[in-house]
Amino acid sequence: MLIGLIYLMGILQAHSLTEKNISVTINGLTETYPTTSRTVGKFLAEIGIPESQIMTVAPPLKSSLSAESIVAVETKPKLRDAIVAANFSSTVKAVAEAAAKAEAEAKAAAEAKAAAAETLKPVMPKSPTYVGIASWYKFGNGMTAASTQFPRGTKLRVINNDNGKMIDITINDFGPEDWTGVMLDLNKVAFAKLAPIGLGKISIRYFKI
Repeated sequence: MLIGLIYLMGILQAHSLTEKNISVTINGLTETYPTTSRTVGKFLAEIGIPESQIMTVAPPLKSSLSAESIVAVETKPKLRDAIVAANFSSTVKAVAEAAAKAEAEAKAAAEAKAAAAETLKPVMPKSPTYVGIASWYKFGNGMTAASTQFPRGTKLRVINNDNGKMIDITINDFGPEDWTGVMLDLNKVAFAKLAPIGLGKISIRYFKI
């Protein structure tokens, strides 16, 4: 009896994994795609339509998929426009990937623009301008630094002499040792705004603000 049940389950599983051609209407355009997916949601994700881009779908995403299934889906405007722009000449998956790539590129460009716009306003120095070397270490996630020159709570503007990038930091730790020749030990997140972490040390100028 048990052997027969296992055999039957094996047949059912093999049957469920059999490739089937599914008719799907995407934003009014009907196409057919082969799939071994078991549910509507997995099938749509397979052809490049993630749940996040779906406005309406029938049957529901969790519905079982069979060779007789007919799926209808309306996508969100961004993906719909990408499909229309391709004149339906590409598969939905290819169009979706192209749309995702374009969105990622636009996001990266926006982030780069925002970073470029993140310039600090000129301030009146409250001390002489000092010149020295800055290194980095990991101490929390703030725009902070260690110094033996200034007490904790002191705010400084630090400028990378090589590229002109600048940051405002607050002293919250004591160090580094004098023998290192390092004037400021910047927290990692602060150093990264001035130069690549891999440099280890950079030439800076700095003053109290």
